[in-house]
Amino acid sequence: MSGLIGQSFGRYEIIEFIGQGGMATVYKAHDTHLDRVVALKIIRREVFPPDQLEVILKRFEREAKSLGGLSHPNIVGVMDYGEHEGSPYIVMEYLPGGTLKDKLGAPMPWRTAVRLLIPVARALAYTHEHNILNRDVKPSNILLTEKGQPMLTDFGLAKIFDAKGVTSLTASGAGLGTPDYMAPEQWTGDATELSDLYSLGVVLYEMITGHRPYVSDTPAGILLKQINEPLPLPKTYVPDLPQNVESVMLKALARKPEDRYLNMETFSLELQNLMEGRELITSTMKIKTLREQMAGIIEQNKAEKTQPLPPPQTDATLVNPVSSAVVLPPVPAKKKFPVWGAVLGLFGLIAACGVCWFIGSRILPLVVAPTSTEQAWTSTPTRAVPTEEDVPTAVPPTDIPATVEISLPAEITDEKNVPMRLIPGGEFTMGNDDDKTGGSPASLINVDTFYIDKFEVTNVMYAACVKDGVCRSPRNPGSPTRPSYFNHPNFANYPVIYVDWRMAKTYCEWRGARLPTEAEWEKAARGTEDKRSQPWGNNFDCSYANHFGCVGDTVAVNQYDRGQSPYGVYGMSGNVLEWTNSLYSFYPYNAADGREDPDASGKRVARGGSWDIFGSPGGTIRIDMRFKLDPVYYGAYVGIRCALTK
Repeated sequence: MSGLIGQSFGRYEIIEFIGQGGMATVYKAHDTHLDRVVALKIIRREVFPPDQLEVILKRFEREAKSLGGLSHPNIVGVMDYGEHEGSPYIVMEYLPGGTLKDKLGAPMPWRTAVRLLIPVARALAYTHEHNILNRDVKPSNILLTEKGQPMLTDFGLAKIFDAKGVTSLTASGAGLGTPDYMAPEQWTGDATELSDLYSLGVVLYEMITGHRPYVSDTPAGILLKQINEPLPLPKTYVPDLPQNVESVMLKALARKPEDRYLNMETFSLELQNLMEGRELITSTMKIKTLREQMAGIIEQNKAEKTQPLPPPQTDATLVNPVSSAVVLPPVPAKKKFPVWGAVLGLFGLIAACGVCWFIGSRILPLVVAPTSTEQAWTSTPTRAVPTEEDVPTAVPPTDIPATVEISLPAEITDEKNVPMRLIPGGEFTMGNDDDKTGGSPASLINVDTFYIDKFEVTNVMYAACVKDGVCRSPRNPGSPTRPSYFNHPNFANYPVIYVDWRMAKTYCEWRGARLPTEAEWEKAARGTEDKRSQPWGNNFDCSYANHFGCVGDTVAVNQYDRGQSPYGVYGMSGNVLEWTNSLYSFYPYNAADGREDPDASGKRVARGGSWDIFGSPGGTIRIDMRFKLDPVYYGAYVGIRCALTK
């Protein structure tokens, strides 16, 4: 460690040793170009087998670039990265205020603890939105500025080394997570956003009580305690601790991920509720006993009681909506925590390696606009309640217009048995001269004949791709009003959500299809009618589409017969936004200008409006509306529809 003092890593001269973890050593260094003090984190090459270093270096560079794009006031940002004589390093801001760990050892007032962790929770929520987990949230990774402001660090390092083919992370204490702060599911390598939430809950517990929930001389001992022992009540250590503070801690530290807060955004709001004395989310729940709470046996909250679930599937197979053809079998929920398998695996590794311990929208409020779109809405609409005069005669779905001479069938099923509708090629008017749509100016565009999914991609369709090992699971298994959504049989035919652009692209490719272009999507919704504002015409109410103020969450993809497009395609307005392949670029649309390059970087276009996009009733689900989203973005109102060239 001291041997590097005085040496130069490129433009950085090492001044002194700061500390060392399982995977990296940190030094104080001088940036000779900008004449400033920085923190230099050097990856410990010796902990990895030589045959895995090449994979690590490539992944490190990719992740360092990703982390360098983060910008949050409570995240220690990556300023630079590089490699010196085969040793990769990253450069971060140097903070002289020490770490949160330095302030622990005795209970601190709960208000002080909560006030310190609210910015950390918000920082984690921000990075989760950008598809980055921390995986090692602990007091020593929460740095403090000179004024005592918390700054979270070490984002992404665990992810860098959690690559296929990089499996020997056992030497010198290298691993994924720190045992005292790891969530139960993290022992099997199944880390999610809720694992970070659990770890932050441990930090809060330790700050308030002066103790960690589970302590043992060995990692295996901690794991066994997590399995067999209920969480020690915080009031055991702090008898006068308010009950609502204890309730928040217990929920954050629930053994099962689905029993915790739905995501970090919700947890940060709950901490703010504590500080301001508002009613808590946990106050709507009845926790029967501590043991039941730790086992995840929790009664439904009041919100669920006011929004009853649809009737459960009565058949063993899930069928294609409005059809008797079997599409896909139900996919059982993934077992999140194979307890004894983890225990046996842990002891096997200990026997083989000695001292080794590695085992391996956000809920969105109902009135939230996507921050990464160009739209900014300032008014909150009232629910659209149609009168008898407002409701026109239902617009029946039409097959291919008779004027189009084409021999292809109007509907097919692809190789995964998913129904798709034919969209004939030709000219149509794309966009709208109204600048508010983001699609100005309107212009004639020509598209080739193609097929597009009749429905949005459903949970059960996407689950088949996950089961095949091609797709990754949605980044949140719930929905805004349903803690269990993706693998719940009641919502099999509801649109999959919490998928980013790359996940959507992978799914369509798994089906032998692709994401539609922006022009194809609008043609499928509009037909050739140049004045149509909605797929069904120019009127709007909640009997045509699921829009803000109608339901307050997703609905089944076949629910709105009246809302079909001229080609018999369902759900092209409302319910969920849908990813397209197109980069967000200027109009008029030109497919040859590079915007359809799937490998190009930039924000992608999402179309269709959603249940959570608000504005004037029906205004933001116009078929010419464009939404600019970062490819790594995912949310409770973004889904998928695929296309196929014919």
